[in-house]
Amino acid sequence: MEKEQEDILQKDRSVRACISSGYRLYTSNFKRIFRYSWVAAIVYAVITSIGGTLMITHPELTFVSLPLFIIIEALFLSYGFAVLKQHQETGSIGWAPRWFSINTHIFVRTIIAWLWTLVICIISGCILAAVGIAAAKYLSGYTAIACFVLFNVLIFVFFLPLLYTNMRYVLTDGISYLQNLHERYGIGMRRWGFIFLILFITALIGSICAVITSFPAIILSIAGNEANMGYLTGDPYNMPSYIGWLAAAVFLIIGFIQAYIVLSFLFPLYYMYGAIDTHEKEKKNFNKSAI
Repeated sequence: MEKEQEDILQKDRSVRACISSGYRLYTSNFKRIFRYSWVAAIVYAVITSIGGTLMITHPELTFVSLPLFIIIEALFLSYGFAVLKQHQETGSIGWAPRWFSINTHIFVRTIIAWLWTLVICIISGCILAAVGIAAAKYLSGYTAIACFVLFNVLIFVFFLPLLYTNMRYVLTDGISYLQNLHERYGIGMRRWGFIFLILFITALIGSICAVITSFPAIILSIAGNEANMGYLTGDPYNMPSYIGWLAAAVFLIIGFIQAYIVLSFLFPLYYMYGAIDTHEKEKKNFNKSAI
């Protein structure tokens, strides 16, 4: 009972509490989460393996795996959202009823959030490119670089609240993406520092884990890039004939491990969303009682 009380969503937590509660929920329920998602993790790893192998053997074809990777990553993350939805509604994460199941409602909402975020990123990228071209054309070198950097920072500032609004959209029924964005983006902007600290710390932890588990892939990628660059300049392609199979096996194993590193990001963000919503409710109730 005490543990369930510690893990409840609706609680105004600090940055440290959100991160520790998120990782505790993830690690203590990993067997259940794994049972929900291992099939999707294998598919995720296969797509990662295809992309990684193409990057080394045929770098010009790497883009072929990108649309598949976007879809399978959304599918895999939807399993994480599904167990978080269960925890939100019941206060715990139960065993999956069977070894393979998918919550289509959560998957669709994950895809919608993913696509809207992609659209926002594309629009921001186009604006950034236009600013860069204009800055390079009309401003001096250092001033153009400063404007380009400043605009990148502004995009990051305005993009960050989407971590909160997207989490809330996926886990809240009966609300459209744009309605949720309209109602909650301002709240996310007011709690920008809170969101940033959680993202920074979880990204740091995840990056360290990703780098440690990716050493074989990093070595293969460096060797493959050097071989491809040499081949383009006229040197013989000096990679062994089995490099394709070796790269596929390495990226498959690493992709499977890193799938669960990626999934772990959701859990601190889940408690971040709960903390922000709870803080806003308590603030609203306090203001009503003070009138």
